[in-house]
Amino acid sequence: MNSFKAKIIDIKTSGSFSLVSLEAIGLKLKSIVIDTPQTADYLQINQEVSVIFKELEVSVATTPNLPISLQNQIPGSIIALQKGELLARITLQTQVGPITSIITAVSADELELTVGQEVFALIKTNELMLSRE
Repeated sequence: MNSFKAKIIDIKTSGSFSLVSLEAIGLKLKSIVIDTPQTADYLQINQEVSVIFKELEVSVATTPNLPISLQNQIPGSIIALQKGELLARITLQTQVGPITSIITAVSADELELTVGQEVFALIKTNELMLSRE
């Protein structure tokens, strides 16, 4: 699991869902959670939370601001690349710390990923879990 600390900077609620805007060392992110400030006491502006997401939920792009729906784009440099027959494990050094992604080996080959390369970790808003701890 990937994890780092962030601060809640905005919350928009509709029904039982909240779109939570976060800031971590100048990086802006968003998470959608099935909770509201009325049902989860950690959902408060300026509250520090742990942001948690699985390695399998991290896509990798070689260029920023692609015309796609993934809103969370974290720049980083590849510090480790392990390729197997089917999967590749990529570790990025980012401003929020190391982030690991597991993608197909074919995708890693097509992107021509190499250690030292600057890339972007892409994560959907519904894949970022928040925890008070």
